Amino acid sequence: MRFLGDPEPMPAAPPRERRLWVLVLLASALATAVATRWPWVRVKFERLFQAHLGPPGWQSTVGFTCLSTSLFVAVMALVETTSPGSKHAVRPGSLMLCCIALAMLGFAVLEGPGDLGGVSAAWTPWFYVACVGLPVLCLVCLRRWAGVRSLPR
Repeated sequence: MRFLGDPEPMPAAPPRERRLWVLVLLASALATAVATRWPWVRVKFERLFQAHLGPPGWQSTVGFTCLSTSLFVAVMALVETTSPGSKHAVRPGSLMLCCIALAMLGFAVLEGPGDLGGVSAAWTPWFYVACVGLPVLCLVCLRRWAGVRSLPR
């Protein structure tokens, strides 16, 4: 009688991504998008020149880039399926968009708030919310992209 050898083990399914990363991604995208709703610039010396706020953050080039990028990355994360092809398509694009927005925000920080109606301006707390939310979004996208690199295509 001929005995057959042991069958080859089934390939292990790739480990499921923790749901926490998706929740952090959505929370940081929401925080960045909400931060663009309020002004990012205010008068620096309010005792001398009264309290004046600039336009909402989304009306600037950097603010609109942060708003559209964060919302687009959130939508891409929500429509991503469990297939490796979907992950290979969505995650590098999300990382690229976040890096572009982060570069624009970095240039805005280096440039400074400028002036508001001829008076020195300062950043508002909403700008700093975006300065925290967008790097977190970028780091989560980097983490998710690193996890998909090991998956088969």
